[in-house]
Amino acid sequence: MRTGLFIGLLSGLTGIMCCVSPVVAVLLGIATAAQGVTLGDNLYYNYGWYFRGAGALVGVTAVVLHLRRRGACSIEGAFRYRRMLGVLVGSAVATYVGLFWFTKYLGIWFGEPS
Repeated sequence: MRTGLFIGLLSGLTGIMCCVSPVVAVLLGIATAAQGVTLGDNLYYNYGWYFRGAGALVGVTAVVLHLRRRGACSIEGAFRYRRMLGVLVGSAVATYVGLFWFTKYLGIWFGEPS
């Protein structure tokens, strides 16, 4: 159960890194808020699918490695671990959506005035 939660959080964070990394840069003082919003928009709209694909790849790779360690890397093995897989998908989606809306809110709040 915790494994699914951890993998889901990791893959969701990887998938939304296009929006989180500019926020981190702003919080560390490396960039201004306006630069962070511009960078976040550029990364999200131009490279968003690459980040989402990387998040999916992290999730799938971690699941395969976990199931192989358990000797259950088959359809039957995946069925046995269906609860863990459900937690993984749920936590990945919740992490992605939560961080997306949080960064979207920050972009609206601190972005350049129109």
